[in-house]
Amino acid sequence: MALTYKLIMKSGPEINKTFFLEKEEYTIGRELINDLIISDPEVSRKHARIFKKGEQYLIEDLGSTNGTFYSGRRITKPVPLKNGDSITLGKSVVVEIVAEEQVSQSVAEEKIPLEKQEGTKEIKKLKEEKSEQKSEKKPALSVSKEEPLSKNEKKSKFPTWLSVMIIVALFILVFGVIPFLIIDWTNQWCNLFGTFFNQIQPGVCPYY
Repeated sequence: MALTYKLIMKSGPEINKTFFLEKEEYTIGRELINDLIISDPEVSRKHARIFKKGEQYLIEDLGSTNGTFYSGRRITKPVPLKNGDSITLGKSVVVEIVAEEQVSQSVAEEKIPLEKQEGTKEIKKLKEEKSEQKSEKKPALSVSKEEPLSKNEKKSKFPTWLSVMIIVALFILVFGVIPFLIIDWTNQWCNLFGTFFNQIQPGVCPYY
């Protein structure tokens, strides 16, 4: 299994800052030309070097003024690093190396139980079958038919002026023609309008 390495600053100007190690070689120092820049006066402009040999990283001091320390001792030659080792740069900067196992995608797939793998295949099949059924059940385009007009639509098409004429005619019939016919048929003109008729023509209605 492959290992991934990173440096975590435990003490210094940027505590908990993480440097991921992906290349074969890194230089550590205060200057901007370094791969891992640590802005601390205890760190030299070009302080140390971390490089990979095989599957393991080593650290080497580059003649720094304040020294590079491993397990409390100043190093004078490259020292191999392992998970959890602490490195002190100068007097105040401490970094820790962390090695983690990198699980590849193929290994992760192998760890999935066979039953779950088969289950996922069955789910995919069911989804494909459902999509095929939906595509088969799509209704054909139907020919549009004219729907019968609703009552509101019929009313809206009935002319307004005709409605007014009918209402006026009914009003005249109820309050004009029908009472006239009743009065004339019962001969109640004098009883109802005797005074009025006598003023127009005296003696038309003798009782008034």
